[in-house]
Amino acid sequence: MKYNEFIRNLNRGKIASAYLFDGEELYLKNKVLKRIKKEFISPKYEDFNYEIISGKNASTAQIGDSLITLPLKGAKRLVVIEEAEKLSSANQKLLLEYLAKKTDSTTCLICLGEKFNKKTKFYREFKKKNRIVSFNLLQDEKIINWICKETQRKGGKITTEAAIYLEEKIGNDLTSLTKEIKKLFLFIYPRPLIEKKDVKEVVGEGKGADVFALIKTIRKQDHSQALLILPELLDKGENYMKIHSLIVREIRLLLIIKEKKGNLFPRKICPLIFPTTKYYYSFHIDIAKEYIQASKKFSLSQLIKAYEDLLEAEASIKSGKEEPYIALQRVFLNLLKT
Repeated sequence: MKYNEFIRNLNRGKIASAYLFDGEELYLKNKVLKRIKKEFISPKYEDFNYEIISGKNASTAQIGDSLITLPLKGAKRLVVIEEAEKLSSANQKLLLEYLAKKTDSTTCLICLGEKFNKKTKFYREFKKKNRIVSFNLLQDEKIINWICKETQRKGGKITTEAAIYLEEKIGNDLTSLTKEIKKLFLFIYPRPLIEKKDVKEVVGEGKGADVFALIKTIRKQDHSQALLILPELLDKGENYMKIHSLIVREIRLLLIIKEKKGNLFPRKICPLIFPTTKYYYSFHIDIAKEYIQASKKFSLSQLIKAYEDLLEAEASIKSGKEEPYIALQRVFLNLLKT
C-alpha cells in the first residue's frame, strides 16, 4: 500500500487493527502518526491511549498486555512499536497472531521500521493482508513537486529553478528540507516568492550554521551555542550589520509581546510577527508559539537592556571603536547570561 492510499483510507475514517510502516522516509511516517493521533486519540487521555514500545528491548508480556488493554474514554488505543525489524521471533509470532485474529479492534498497532527483511514470515503475512505502508524516499521530480506543494501549503511560492537548487543542496531528506523552507520564509519576508538567489543566500553549500540558527539561540536562551555560531558566521563573511539588524528585530518583537502580558495565543500575535500576511498556516503558528515561550524566559528589564546594548553596539561598530565580533558578543553575553 502506498502512502497516498493509506491517507485516502484515513480520510474516510478507515483504519485497520495493525500496519507495518516500511521505509526510510521518517518525516512522512511522523506526519502520519500525528494525523492518526489527532483523529483517534484525545489529548486529555493520551497518556493512557498512546503507547510507544521498543521493538529491540520489549518483552513478549509487555507487548501482549499493551495489545489487550482497552482504551480509556475513547474509541481507540494506538500502540507504536519502534525498530520493529529488531523484534524477537517470539514477539513476531505474537504480533502475527494479533494480525490474524483482529479485524475490528479497539487497539491500532503500528510497527515502524526502515529496512524489514522481506523474506520473513512476519513481513509476508502483513503484505498478504495489504497492511504494509511504504515510506520510500522521494526521488527526482517527486521531491521537486513535494517542495513546491509544501511551500504552497505554508502560504508561499517557490520557482522551479529554486526548488531544483534546494534539492541539489539539501537532498531528499524531508525533515531537513522542511527546516530550510521555514528559514527561507523568514529570509524573504515580506515577499511571498522564493527564488534561486534566496536559496543560494540562505542554504549556501548546505554546511555549517547560519544567521537564523544564531537568532534562534535568543529564543532558546542558548548562551554557549550563540557564542559558537557568531564567530563562525563572521569568519564566513556574513554581513555583521545584517546580523545586528536581525537581532534588533528579534528583541523588538520579544519586547512587544512581553509588554502585552495577559493570555497570549499564537494567532493573536501572528500579525506582529507577520504584519503583511493575511492567512496564517502551520508554519506561522509554530513560529508564534516559539515567540510566546521565549517572551516568558526573559524579564522586561533584560529585553530593554538588550535593546540599549544593540544601539550602543551599532554606534561602536560604525565608529570603529570596536570590532563587530566584540560588540555583538557583548550583546549576547549580557542577554543570555544566567
